[in-house]
This record gives sequence, C-alpha cells and structure tokens, in this order.
Amino acid sequence: MTAIDDAEPDLGLVEGALDVHVHTAPDLVDRFQSDVELARSVRDAGLSGAVVKSHVVPTAGRVELANEAVGDRVLYGGIALNGSVGGVNPDAAEVALELGAKVVWLPTAWSHNHARQARAAGVERFVGQRVPTAEEDLSVTRDGELTDEARTVVAAVAEHDAVLGTGHVAPEAIETVVDACADAGARCLVNHPFFRVLDLSIEQQASLADRGAVMEFCGYAVQSTDDHTVDRVAEAVARLGPERCLLATDFGQASNPPVEGLAKFASALVDAGVDRETVRQLVSETPADTLGV
Repeated sequence: MTAIDDAEPDLGLVEGALDVHVHTAPDLVDRFQSDVELARSVRDAGLSGAVVKSHVVPTAGRVELANEAVGDRVLYGGIALNGSVGGVNPDAAEVALELGAKVVWLPTAWSHNHARQARAAGVERFVGQRVPTAEEDLSVTRDGELTDEARTVVAAVAEHDAVLGTGHVAPEAIETVVDACADAGARCLVNHPFFRVLDLSIEQQASLADRGAVMEFCGYAVQSTDDHTVDRVAEAVARLGPERCLLATDFGQASNPPVEGLAKFASALVDAGVDRETVRQLVSETPADTLGV
C-alpha cells in the first residue's frame, strides 16, 4: 500500500501545478502558513498557483494582498457558505464573486450531512468552528430539488465563470447539484469524494463525471479517512481519466506543508503505478482548466 507520508517529494512533478484546496492563517486553528508565506512557497517552488479556502471567512480579496506582497498572481480565493457568512447566502456569494472568487463552496461543516454526523459522534467543533444544532444546519435541497437560495448561487457562479464546489453536502444532494450546474452552464468540482463524510463509490463518481463534474482527490482525505488510500485514488483515475479528476492537498494543517505535500501526493501516485504524464495532468492541466486560469 502506497502512503503519502512515505513518498519522496518530487518537485519536478508539480512544476506549474495548481493546488485548488489549501488552508492558511489567519484561521480559528493553527495553520502551517499565512497567506503571504503560502504565496512565497508557491512562487519559489515553481507552482502556478493555489486556491486558499477557509471554512469561516471569504478568502477572495484577502489573497490579493498576498499576491501584491510577492509581486505575482499566485493565490486565488473563494467563499464557503457556512453559518459565519449567513449560510447559503446568495448575497455573500455574489460579493465574493465580484471580488474575484474562483470557487464558491457549498456548506462544509455546517451542511446537514456533516453536522449530523458530527453531532452523532459527539463532536462539538470542526477546525475551530462550532458544529451547528439540528435547527441551524444547512441543506441545499428540498424534496429532491435545489433550494431557491442554492439555485441562485449556482446561477451566480455560472454568470461569473467561476466554480461551484460541492463542499460536504450529502451524496444525494451532490447528484442534484451536479445536474443543476450542468443545466446552468456552471463548472462543478466534487470536493474530496472519498472523504469520510461523503465516501462516494467510484461508480458514483464516474456517473457525476459523465454529467460534467470534476472529481477532486485530496491528500488530507487520504490521511484522515479509514480505508482511503493512494491506491484507491489511482483506481479512480484509471476509471475516470485524468481530464475528469485532479489532485489537491486540502493541506495547511499545522504539520502539513501544502507545497511539499502536493509533491509527496503526486510522487505517491507515481509509486502506485500512475504514469508521470497522467500525474502531471492531474496537478496542472485539469486544475487550470477547471478554474479557467
């Protein structure tokens, strides 16, 4: 079994790469780097960029300060529609998009799917943010259809030529979201489909990809989810094709350096039998095409 942490990082594999899922400081928990430190490490390692994600505040706008500090446009921002921004809030999404957001993520820890599982496990906080009550958690569908708010968000993402991330919403909601994005002409990224709160089968992922979505395989999901392995990612890539999936890290935890982590993840996939050109496409071409950069 191939492990990310055991891989020797090959920075040549990630030259020109774009990591679409990185966490930075300031945040509610300790992070490995600040925005500016990430921008420097991305630039110095020869990556083309990274998308900064926060579960609690918009990162669109603030990344521009980091880009200015390093004299290069290497960071991109977005917004996660959790309780701290008013939930599935079209106005918050619109403002973030006007400020240059590349990704709008549907609810993560505040999604009904994640929050329900957290409450059942007795978890009170997720990455520093309180887990909502059953009366507060957020759904993006009702009776099998998108809520009006969610549909407005999808339309705004399409209008601004951005990307809709599925966050941590339930698998059945992801199905509805992907179809809505296809109808609206919005690009859709299914976030860490093997992550423990989702755990989509490869067949489910293939069906979503057939309808236009891109699968995002994250290093942190491999690290933190029982029975999730690099070899499972390799199997999915072989089934879906590298044009319909990408590698990201979801790193930035205090002990998880994002740039080195992406190099390790890419190297681990090569060790698992995926050829180098395919891995290069997974970290470079497909992420750039998905983000439209």
